[in-house]
Amino acid sequence: MALLVPTLAACQGDGEPTPEPTPPTTAAAADLTLGTYGMPEAEVEALVAETTELNEATETRQVEVQPSDSSLRDAVAAGEALPDLFFASNSDLAYLDGQDLIEPVDSYMVDRNVDFGDTLSYDGVKAFTVNDRLACMPYSIDPLVIFYNTALVDWEAMEAEGLPVPSSGRWGLEELEAAARFASDPEAGTKGLYVGPTLEQLAPFVLSGGGSVFDDQTPPTSTALSEESSVSALTQALQVLREPQITLTADELAQADAMEWFTSGRLGMIMAPRSAVPELRAVEGLDFDVIFPPSVDERATVGTAGGICMSLDSDAKEAAADTIVDLTSPDAMAGVTEAGYIVPVLLEVAQSDAYQQPDQLPESASVWTNNLRYTYFLPAVPDQAALDAAVAPYLDALLNDAILNEETISSTVAELDEASRLLLGGSTEEE
Repeated sequence: MALLVPTLAACQGDGEPTPEPTPPTTAAAADLTLGTYGMPEAEVEALVAETTELNEATETRQVEVQPSDSSLRDAVAAGEALPDLFFASNSDLAYLDGQDLIEPVDSYMVDRNVDFGDTLSYDGVKAFTVNDRLACMPYSIDPLVIFYNTALVDWEAMEAEGLPVPSSGRWGLEELEAAARFASDPEAGTKGLYVGPTLEQLAPFVLSGGGSVFDDQTPPTSTALSEESSVSALTQALQVLREPQITLTADELAQADAMEWFTSGRLGMIMAPRSAVPELRAVEGLDFDVIFPPSVDERATVGTAGGICMSLDSDAKEAAADTIVDLTSPDAMAGVTEAGYIVPVLLEVAQSDAYQQPDQLPESASVWTNNLRYTYFLPAVPDQAALDAAVAPYLDALLNDAILNEETISSTVAELDEASRLLLGGSTEEE
């Protein structure tokens, strides 16, 4: 990133106003395909509406949106040819790059005067940088935050009772535990909190306590939960996250998953991304808001990023690059943002009503945009599903084993790190 961003900025000139992105007019006429693997139907419909307008505005390029219910990796594994352009997550980057499936877009964007300095989220650029190249054009960011049921977690009522509450959006484990206990009522059948046994859900607590989730970003060779700072952060957080009186137990999760508990009004807090908003808005009578995850020491959360990638096999790369510029214009991105699923990387759109949507829940939509600098992106690994499966038993033990203390936490995460090394290529103790 230290090399990439200055290079992109230097190509745009120094001390002069950045020109509007201007797709070259030399690209040959082309019919292009745009893949939307696993994208929600409402978001696809918004994208189709925007591409229809773009198609009507030009005679040289026509873009066909190709929806797909399958994941990107499943489509590739099934032998399907990639579209000229397609939406992908930063978590897919290691796989896409390792399979030589994508054409880096940085030089194409510089040629088209795309401004990477003042108009685009730095975090989005960072998420799609591989080997000092911009692999895909950033489009959206989706950090994890805490969603809370405002009927169960009532900050004013808590404060009136003398309980600790967040101040200016800042809170820690003490306030989290107080809110979870306030929302838990055995007679009403409500619970206060649920954080799942996954690397992604536990990562905000590890990172905010000064720990590390992986040993390296590019590429990781192991998880790093057995490091002293990681163990310390986990030990503190687990005192709250595994308390059966305030969190969902295995038996309760067997009745319904955590999101069903939340949408039925029986769970006070759940950790989820921005993309969960449309589903929650559709639940009649559910009043909810969002707050940044609590800190063990410092603010931190994790997130994923979405981008538009160009297929290495596309026969119309110049026209595809022109289309990327069109799709990431403020007007086009605002139209898709209005569907409610994404945090747009264009700062102009993120500050607009297209994203803020002040007449809809959650009231505190700015929680996402105001805290992007505290968002970490876990490194992409070639087979995320295999890694998740390998570490799942150890994470489940951390949250659900009957007896847990600092010694058993240390031994459990040491075994977890060792299991991850077998998948990620690090040296194991046996070796």
